[in-house]
Amino acid sequence: MKRVVVAMSGGVDSSVTSYILKKMGYDVVGVTIKMFENQEKYLKDAETVAKKLDIKWEMIDKSIEFKETVISYFINSYRKGLTPNPCAYCNRNAKFFFLYNEMLKYGADHIATGHYANIVEVDGHKYIKKSANTQKDQSYYLALIRNDLLDKLLFPLGMMDKLEVRKIASSIGLEVAEKKDSQEVCFLEGGDYRDYLKKMIDPNKIKKGYFIYNGERIMEHEGIEFYTVGQRRGLGIGYHKPLYVKHIDPVTFDIHLTDENRSGFRGVRLHNCNWFGSPKKLFRAQARLRYRMKDANLLVEILPDDRAHLLFDEPQPFPAPGQVAAIYNKDILLGGGFIEGVF
Repeated sequence: MKRVVVAMSGGVDSSVTSYILKKMGYDVVGVTIKMFENQEKYLKDAETVAKKLDIKWEMIDKSIEFKETVISYFINSYRKGLTPNPCAYCNRNAKFFFLYNEMLKYGADHIATGHYANIVEVDGHKYIKKSANTQKDQSYYLALIRNDLLDKLLFPLGMMDKLEVRKIASSIGLEVAEKKDSQEVCFLEGGDYRDYLKKMIDPNKIKKGYFIYNGERIMEHEGIEFYTVGQRRGLGIGYHKPLYVKHIDPVTFDIHLTDENRSGFRGVRLHNCNWFGSPKKLFRAQARLRYRMKDANLLVEILPDDRAHLLFDEPQPFPAPGQVAAIYNKDILLGGGFIEGVF
């Protein structure tokens, strides 16, 4: 019997994932990773589900490691004028790293999560494929995970929709069947990231500067930590037309503004890229520069030192340095990287 380590968050997706795999004949080991404080309810829910399903369960406390990697990355990115993507970063540097170690510890064959995505094989290479449920597809957040993990990954929910998952949970009597979906950035616990940063950063070290529009100072801002490229709302500027954040200068701490008519960029530079399979150095593809964005056609040029240039067919609004670009061939995820800048 093959053994699988399932990441159990205490939510309905990971709970049904565990149930499906057990029904398929796997020896399921549920692992719940404690990554920050105030997770007691999630831990209890995961333990309760594991008992209901009669599977082995363990909680591992990785809160120190999570703080030193993901939370520090999150805070430091904003302090550098970048827009972080903590979920994609966590999948690369924390969550799947922890799960891989648990897989080795238990002598398991696979790792499984409740992500809405699929694993497929094309021309002898494993790839991540978009979920059949386009509204819940989470492949974007998996663009940076290690290539060598694809042979180990299972995503049982890839061909399902949320309603179907909840029906399964309800049919087997799981109390989490109607539990709300988890927040996108888990450690914010549904709060505003600005409030979180204000608690975590010494007020005397906030990087204040000026809003700049058409080369002129408009007013002082609250600190570069509290703004992102493309932001319009919450600037606190009374102006006769909409203004957007175009560029955040981490040296002068000034925030440069633009109006909507000058927001498009065709060229995007990536660094710390991650690729699946063996892509060509120059190829046509589609890309998503943020989770909610529609895929856009482009030309990809892979460069040395894990870098790449993206040239879109049409200008893209406000590519945000620090965010993740996910590269696709239709439904197949080819890889991705962090946005470094535009050209």
